[in-house]
Amino acid sequence: TLLVQGKMACPRVSYRRRMHYATRGNKQKMVRTPGNRLVMQKRDKKHQGPHCPWVLGHKRLAGTKALGHFDRRHKAGYGNRVSRPYGGVLTHDQLRDRIVRAFLVEEQRVVRKVMAAETKFRRDKKRRDSKKKKRMDRIKTAAKKVGATVGKKVPKKAVAAQAKKGAAAKGAAAAKPKAPIGAKLVKK
Repeated sequence: TLLVQGKMACPRVSYRRRMHYATRGNKQKMVRTPGNRLVMQKRDKKHQGPHCPWVLGHKRLAGTKALGHFDRRHKAGYGNRVSRPYGGVLTHDQLRDRIVRAFLVEEQRVVRKVMAAETKFRRDKKRRDSKKKKRMDRIKTAAKKVGATVGKKVPKKAVAAQAKKGAAAKGAAAAKPKAPIGAKLVKK
């Protein structure tokens, strides 16, 4: 038989604490003591350690210890986090993505600003040109009524010679019709 003097071949062991159910939080391990007895020892729960948020994939954060809540609160900080911004909260991939996204958003903002400035410049130029055209049209119509040619550039020598002639014959010039202010006069 398998029975030895006063001992069972497969000794019974029992829970040593008050919880006698084989649940997830009551795991036991069989341990042989130095006195050759077989006893049950309670195993601690396995802790998964810190993870990144569920929204971002719930990945395990590398470089952090898998401690329980109490131990995490009472241990030193270097086991709980990594020495970088958002260390112990985000993984390195997620942090890199955030940095890249921030740069791209800033680039888009700058491009939008440049495009807005360019469109404003074009719009203002168009307005300036149309205003100038209207003004020149008004001047030309007024010059037609008066009978002078407008818009042609007159050399400085010709202007000086005309001024001399004008000084000589002031009376005759007063009788001639005048062009609008700002119009350049050219003799026909």
